[in-house]
Amino acid sequence: MLIGVIGDIHGNIDALNATFDYFDRLSVERVYCCGDVVGYGGAPGACIDALRERNIPCACGNHDSYVAFPNQYNPKYVRAEANKVIAWTRTVLTREQFDWLAALPMYVETKNFLVIHASCQPFPPWIYVTGNKSAMMHLLFQQQRLCFNGHCHIPLIATHRPGHKVKVEFFYNTRIPKQGRTMIGVGAVGQPRDEDPRACSILYNDETDDVTMLRVKYDIAAAQRRILDNGLPPVLASRLNSGQ
Repeated sequence: MLIGVIGDIHGNIDALNATFDYFDRLSVERVYCCGDVVGYGGAPGACIDALRERNIPCACGNHDSYVAFPNQYNPKYVRAEANKVIAWTRTVLTREQFDWLAALPMYVETKNFLVIHASCQPFPPWIYVTGNKSAMMHLLFQQQRLCFNGHCHIPLIATHRPGHKVKVEFFYNTRIPKQGRTMIGVGAVGQPRDEDPRACSILYNDETDDVTMLRVKYDIAAAQRRILDNGLPPVLASRLNSGQ
């Protein structure tokens, strides 16, 4: 079965719809989401509805949590522009959309893989897995052979094979090894930060264990207008052009 894995949509419905359109053309049978459906972008409710309509299992991201549980995060540790979007998002979601966001689990588990937003390391919360040390801790707590995560907005692959050291690299198309553990950072649909502005997602064939990256062009100008028309910080619009 061909599976699509997405993450860090961040209220960018234009990027999400373009990704779904491509999934449909490829006959992707199942989609999973690593979280951060909201935040930064101008269409959080539409992104929630798109996932709900397709019945996509989704892990809770830090921005999802910040919006749903305002008393459980400290704004001083979050960038000013992000705090503005978090506060605004609470005012535009419907009750149903808010309840869906608040009910997201911390992880989604299948018999073949785990889907989580950040590191499997339980504390402190929302750890970025971007280097060998953070990958080592993540893989120590990763119970499944394969895990998909997001959070850092960069497509990565972290591996630990018997007799070898843990290493993290930029994602490359590969076949998941039978031995050891592998983490795939799925990049970001709505706000890539690897200097490629195209929406990023991962395709996984659970019969062959092949994983490949998918980059999809989308209407960046439309996504920027949604940000600006809602009075959100202009930097959140301008950064979409550069993928940073």
